Amino acid sequence: MSRTSKYHFFWKLAGEDKQILRNSETGFQLRFALSGFLIALIFVTAVISYHHTFSQIFDIPNLSWLWGFLFSLMIFNIYKLNLITISANPNRKGTGYIISFFFRICILLLLGLTIIKPIETLLLKKTLDIELAYLKFDEIKQVKAKTAAYFDTAIASNDRELIRLKQQLADGRIKTSLDKIEELEAKKQKLVLDKETLIEDTEKLIDESSYFVRGLIHLNYKFPWVWLISSGFLLLFLLPLFLKYFISKSSSYDITRAELNRDIILDEYANLKHQYPLLFQKSIGMRIELEEQFEDPPFNLIPKTITRKTGTEDDFLKFLNGL
Repeated sequence: MSRTSKYHFFWKLAGEDKQILRNSETGFQLRFALSGFLIALIFVTAVISYHHTFSQIFDIPNLSWLWGFLFSLMIFNIYKLNLITISANPNRKGTGYIISFFFRICILLLLGLTIIKPIETLLLKKTLDIELAYLKFDEIKQVKAKTAAYFDTAIASNDRELIRLKQQLADGRIKTSLDKIEELEAKKQKLVLDKETLIEDTEKLIDESSYFVRGLIHLNYKFPWVWLISSGFLLLFLLPLFLKYFISKSSSYDITRAELNRDIILDEYANLKHQYPLLFQKSIGMRIELEEQFEDPPFNLIPKTITRKTGTEDDFLKFLNGL
């Protein structure tokens, strides 16, 4: 097996033509092999990251591997589309190109953040678990206080009504059955039981919650240095793009690729000119040739000079009147 054949898989991942790279310098072969290797590494990282995300959010550890894989494929189709369609050292860098390139970078940065942020929670799991324990403790404390206050108010109101009825009954000021008093006493017992049950259920719910999103926010808020990890990953994420973008125009790779693209365009255009009149001949029975409006078809950068002379308005009127 030749040395270059070892790189074919990585060249394909980088979206490059092996026919061009096979005849290029070793530096370019290694350049795009590195690009493909980084893409493969980032893809594996993405699968792990999205698996962790779906597992934490939906609590389906096994199925999350499938979802993570499919979601990674979707993300990397977008990634490779940006990588393949970018022009290395384009001849024209107008405002439209700059805006387009800026939006490409922004989209890739957003995609990269969706990968690295969940990974950070895995890398800093011990630290995050401690922080989440404090968060959950404070949350449980607040919820218990609010729940207890609500039920204590209801129980106190029920007790006041119960004392009032018992006092009036003892004083003989009202005539009522014991059912009302028993109903109030049963209501009090239910309120006490509901209070204990709700506090226990809430405490269990908070304690078992993954707090995935809150953990992400808290981790980046309390430990700003985490963004150093994000920045390093984003640099690797954009590196394949920059490896392709910053290539000298005088390199054999760029010259060969430009010539190949030009030949493909010229061959396709020649085939179009051949098929164009044949299609009209078959469709309407009349042969119509494709009229050229530029000196350099199909690139159409140099318009043809119009040498036809036109008459004046008087000449046109004379023509209409047959003069």
